[in-house]
Amino acid sequence: MHTVVVMVRFHKILLLAFAGGVLHGQVTQLDLHFQSRDIDFSAANATKPFKSGTSLPSVCSVGEMFFWLNAPAGENLYGCTSLNAWTLEEPAYPAVTGNSGKVMTTDGTSMLFSSLGGDISGSPAAVAVTQIQGRPVSSATPGSGQALVWNASTSHWEPQTIASGGSGASMAAQLGDFAVSGTSATVLAIGANCSVATPCTVRFGSLVYSFASGASVSISAGSGVAYIYISSAGALTVGHNVTANCTAGCAAQSGITSFPADAIPLFTWSATSGAWDAAGGVDQRAVLSSKIVVASTGLTSTESSGKTVVSVDSTVVSLRTSVPATSSSACAAGSWALDTSYYYVCVTLNSWRRVALSIW
Repeated sequence: MHTVVVMVRFHKILLLAFAGGVLHGQVTQLDLHFQSRDIDFSAANATKPFKSGTSLPSVCSVGEMFFWLNAPAGENLYGCTSLNAWTLEEPAYPAVTGNSGKVMTTDGTSMLFSSLGGDISGSPAAVAVTQIQGRPVSSATPGSGQALVWNASTSHWEPQTIASGGSGASMAAQLGDFAVSGTSATVLAIGANCSVATPCTVRFGSLVYSFASGASVSISAGSGVAYIYISSAGALTVGHNVTANCTAGCAAQSGITSFPADAIPLFTWSATSGAWDAAGGVDQRAVLSSKIVVASTGLTSTESSGKTVVSVDSTVVSLRTSVPATSSSACAAGSWALDTSYYYVCVTLNSWRRVALSIW
């Protein structure tokens, strides 16, 4: 019995000695899982709550976290979302490498980089509007006070002069008919707004010409002025003293240095060294009509090919004719003739009388 008691006490002494040696020679490790008090590391010199490494571990259990040292900055933190499966934790931004000049957006599920599109192009720092509602904008330099207007013949938005003011046209620049604009350094568009639904019209007296489409004129050489007008025959004409050609819908006429007397002026446009001047257009339009001439005492007027022909009314004003061969030569009453011997008068239809002339 005494032997058993001695052995038990000896074992206790050995255990205490072993524990004392451990405490004396090694750092004590605590399992925080079983601690009941709050833990505050705010004053610690460093904390590393996650495992880290240069590659993701091949195995993990749900809830583990890992800091991947080799991942791009901001994409280092991973969580084990299912057995042996790591997932990048938020923020999950896409990589910036290879996405220069793009903007970040979202498809409703994830973040992504996208290039600028639609009606604009260029980098975010130098965005340029290249079209409006999918329709291209002309590169022509606009003039002061001009606005973008759709040109159906060139399928471009182009700068044109649009005057402000109240309702109705108060100046020629507000008229849409036969407007002229520069679409490039070598091309002028004429009457871009003329269409079947809204034809451009011009009137010579009682004769009206309608244009269901516009035209354009291109210059290839020379310096001078183009005179754009409607001829009395109803032709859209570009008179010029340069080297220029019209598309279908207008006629180019060389050697013209001014508007013809029987034409309705539309525009003039100057050119220098084979290019239309950017600010060379001068609007010559007004109310597109010529004067109306009516008959008066001693005068008659008739319309012929849009022109008013004025004549003397022979029933009021006697007309001189050639000397009749006989007294029954054709004539209208009131007509008269003269030679060195006689003065002839037509008294009735085809009936002449004469008197001798003498010196006194």
